[in-house]
Amino acid sequence: MFYSGILTEPSRKEVELREAASLRQQRRMKQAVQFIHKDSADLLPLDGLKKLGTSKDTQPHNILQRRLMETNLSKLRSSRGTWTPKNDIPNKLNQTKLGSSKRTEEEELIVVSCQCAGKLLKAVVDTGSQYNLISSACLDRLGLTEHLRAFSNDEERISLPHNVRAIGQVDRLVLVVGAVPVECAALVVEDSEKPFSFGLQTLKSLKCVINMEKHHLILGQADREEIPFVEGDAAVEDERTSEA
Repeated sequence: MFYSGILTEPSRKEVELREAASLRQQRRMKQAVQFIHKDSADLLPLDGLKKLGTSKDTQPHNILQRRLMETNLSKLRSSRGTWTPKNDIPNKLNQTKLGSSKRTEEEELIVVSCQCAGKLLKAVVDTGSQYNLISSACLDRLGLTEHLRAFSNDEERISLPHNVRAIGQVDRLVLVVGAVPVECAALVVEDSEKPFSFGLQTLKSLKCVINMEKHHLILGQADREEIPFVEGDAAVEDERTSEA
């Protein structure tokens, strides 16, 4: 038997059914294909995107990449919180350094106990100053305000470091450090963090030796005496509190 190559009506229907079934299977396969990424649950399936024109920005992989970047940026902004300008960082570092340096300076104060006008006095050993300094509040507490010789004009005033302003001078202070009597002059200053401090002039005249290992001060011209240090920060704070 010879076939003319022309399909009969039933055969044509069978072919169409097979083609339709094949197309449906291909659609199911395409729908099952997903763009796998942990941050891409909200993205469309890769085969669900259509190419729009010939621009690279409208191609499926570029669209997915752009969406992914936007999602990651939004998550990054929410996790980082408020943004701090770079110019503020050096200021914060400087403030931290200033605060830490101030605390370190207070902790490293060398303080000894002495007596003046029959009252206990905490004296700071200040090797960075040439002069003995006493605050006006401390002078008032000791009852020695009448011995203050106020400076008459600005020309007579002595310039001091750290913006400390001297308002006058006491020509003769009598102190007892341990068992060693000390007579010295002192500049009277306002708003000083140190109620009283020994300067280099007096330290040299007493031939003082600062022993940091044993934490004591050796002084005296004839009979040498060892004066133990007291806690600098707490001692000066107690002195300021007693003055207030």
